[in-house]
Amino acid sequence: MLNFATNLHVSSRCMEFRMTSVNRLSPRQICLAMIMGCIVTVAAAEKSAFLPDSENHVKIIQPYVQKYCIECHGSRIQKADLRLDTLPNDFTDPAVTAKWAEVVNVINTHQMPPEDEDQPPIEEAGKVATWLESELARGEISSRSTRMILRRINRAEYNNTVRDLVGVDISPADKFPEDPPAGGFDNIGKALSISPLQMELYYSAARQVLDRALVEGEQPPQMKWHFEPEEDIEGGDRTFVKKDGQNVLLNKGHNDVENGFTVIHHPAEDKSITFRLFKVPHAGEYIVRLRAAGRVPSREQTTEAARLLHDKQRIEEDAREPENAQGHKNRLDDLAWKMKHYETSPIYNYGPPRLKMVQDLNGTPRVIEEMDISAPENAPAIYEVPVHFTNQDASVSVFQAYEVTQMLENWTIIRDKTFARPLLMVDWIELEGPIHAVWPPESHSRILFDSHLKDKDEKAYARQVLNRFMTRAYRRPVTNDEVDSKLALFERIRPEKSSFVEAIKAPLAAVLTSPHFLYLVEPEAQTDQPRPLNAYELASRLSYFLWSSMPDDSLLKAASSGELLKPEILSTHAKRMLTDPKSEAFVKNFTGQWLGLRKIGTNPPAMNLYPEYDRHLELSIARETEGFFSEILTNNLDARSLIKSDFATINERLGRFYGISGVKGDEIRKVPIPAGIQRGGLVTQASIHSLTSNGTRTSPVVRGVWVLKTLLGSDPGLPVANVGEIANSVPGIDKATVRQRLAIHRENPSCARCHDKIDPLGLALENYNAAGQWRDREGHGFGGRIENDDPIIDASAKMPDGTEIVGVAGLQKELLRHEDLFLNSLASQIATYALGRELGFSDRPEIRQTVEIMKEHDYSLRSLILAIALSDLFRTK
Repeated sequence: MLNFATNLHVSSRCMEFRMTSVNRLSPRQICLAMIMGCIVTVAAAEKSAFLPDSENHVKIIQPYVQKYCIECHGSRIQKADLRLDTLPNDFTDPAVTAKWAEVVNVINTHQMPPEDEDQPPIEEAGKVATWLESELARGEISSRSTRMILRRINRAEYNNTVRDLVGVDISPADKFPEDPPAGGFDNIGKALSISPLQMELYYSAARQVLDRALVEGEQPPQMKWHFEPEEDIEGGDRTFVKKDGQNVLLNKGHNDVENGFTVIHHPAEDKSITFRLFKVPHAGEYIVRLRAAGRVPSREQTTEAARLLHDKQRIEEDAREPENAQGHKNRLDDLAWKMKHYETSPIYNYGPPRLKMVQDLNGTPRVIEEMDISAPENAPAIYEVPVHFTNQDASVSVFQAYEVTQMLENWTIIRDKTFARPLLMVDWIELEGPIHAVWPPESHSRILFDSHLKDKDEKAYARQVLNRFMTRAYRRPVTNDEVDSKLALFERIRPEKSSFVEAIKAPLAAVLTSPHFLYLVEPEAQTDQPRPLNAYELASRLSYFLWSSMPDDSLLKAASSGELLKPEILSTHAKRMLTDPKSEAFVKNFTGQWLGLRKIGTNPPAMNLYPEYDRHLELSIARETEGFFSEILTNNLDARSLIKSDFATINERLGRFYGISGVKGDEIRKVPIPAGIQRGGLVTQASIHSLTSNGTRTSPVVRGVWVLKTLLGSDPGLPVANVGEIANSVPGIDKATVRQRLAIHRENPSCARCHDKIDPLGLALENYNAAGQWRDREGHGFGGRIENDDPIIDASAKMPDGTEIVGVAGLQKELLRHEDLFLNSLASQIATYALGRELGFSDRPEIRQTVEIMKEHDYSLRSLILAIALSDLFRTK
């Protein structure tokens, strides 16, 4: 394994092409050799030695420790394995530093001393914390590595950069190994290593991208195939339809046909509409088009259909046991119980049917679209899905994706075709393509642009092409030597290739596998003092912060002129970029990692316990939180709205789940929160509740840790070893709540130390179940059902400082009371993501400064991001 992120330096001369060696290598080997051979180390500059401030340690720290800490952290007792009276002040020792850092954190968060002990005056505690932070920062700077770190662009950044550079949006990096996270994010330079296998993948991806982007010959003719599913009369793999000389197998599935519509009742493999066993004549972008509608039954229709089916079953069972009077009565009681379920269960508050479209290429299926079909039966609509086809064997399948959970009450009838549920109705399906707005396509013209040299001097034109492409790919001006090296590769293989297009792909692939493309190179200053980024480095840092992609032409132009180094110009571009649709990448990548949204679905709520949780809801809850952050950012709202807001960002599916009526359609939009609905703010969203549960029940500990770490920036530390899990039951208590079981777990003193600050934050959220649905009681019935005598949720809690909170409203009030902890944590997370490195104590003063700037601008989230972009922290290396 080669780790390019450690002890390495990229030389501008390292890509020099040498004919003596290249003649013995293939183009692919040449590209890989260019990566492997371009790495040289850089000498380390000397750093000044760290001299401990022993005088102030004796004067400031020791008296404080003796007065407020020695009882629990001295010679007699060392709670949390921490002894402070003998802890040295060598702030270059990682073990020592970690312990003093914990001291700073508990002082700043008012966790120590415990509330039943003497409390230090605020000024005295502040003086101790300030001195410790200063010394920790000084030791950190002294110990910092003097060797540069190259930050490799991660998978998301690679996909976006290729899209913006070449004009082809195919996400080739999705097949790369996952990027390892550090500090909570996957764009941290020190963690982004690279292996020989990954270099092979980069080369393969480069060829795939270029083969898609560059074309030859005349525009391929456009085909249009039309399918009427009902032509497959028997509903099996028996109907072939002639399309351009091919026998395409059409299968409408085991579905009924009504008024020309093929009606799909429920999700099942044998219910899909499929056309397969074909190859498109030309690879490219196609459109799968279909005319479809939906039929959505009312609650009354659903209840009546269920009654008829269950009554039919009851009559048949009675007929088999005509003399069993008790059996007749039991079945009548059972019918009444079941009908109560259909009349009251929220799973029958139906929305529109949902379509899932799957493409299969050469035996590899992938979902290409999931969408609601909201058009009514009397006004069907046409829906279009863009998709890329290769020349491989292909198929397209359309499924019903609306889920109605199978439960004890309905499992015998849910798949009966007379049971009322949303129906997907398909009239016809078309396949049209390849689609080209212009020929050659824009991706081709972007690389092989018109030039007077194009037909006169092939070598000179190749130089033009490479110079422009390399300048954009490397995000800076390129040298003649760099261009010469790629041009030499072109000349080497040109005689072997049938066309200019095929020959130019080799040096272009070398560019896409070069460290100058794959890495953001920012050489460090060789002194203790940071150096300012140059304009091109700043342009790249800004664009990968806000867009997860390369700078656009406007940003590069400002870098070329040097104007970008002016704070007012940098601010103008940052504001422009935040309003660009490409800033959605920042929202998705930042929230996905800061809040943990990428983990949604890894341990979903059990469907038998939480029947309203389904695939559509799972997609929607992630989109809700992303949309919520985007709403606050786009409309320049108060960042404290992340804690508590008077609006939610939901779609129709979430509206049904949260009990908010009047929301139609699948798009996420801002909705005022009605009275009595306990929503508004991150801690009320189902995404967070499902993430912080274990799939079967809530976990106040996990929820509390999430609040502590994510919103307050405080790490509770690792749990004590071998203390066991929270018990599943409590002897002598028939229906022990999670709170009661947690209380027993906390009886262990070593557990209580952490749980005292964690549990209140999680217990305040106990009204939300493991799927994020509001509840007043903790269900102990069959399948988690809530029964009348089940215990009422107690969401009250007491914070370590004695403050009492009740429920989510109390938690939100407490979080807002500690707004500085939240805002500094938020700023730290954004800065970590922006810089591509973990922060240290030396960064804290500037983080606090960005928060103060944000406060001066009405606490707006956008002003915080701009303050970070304009900070010395961001503009220096």
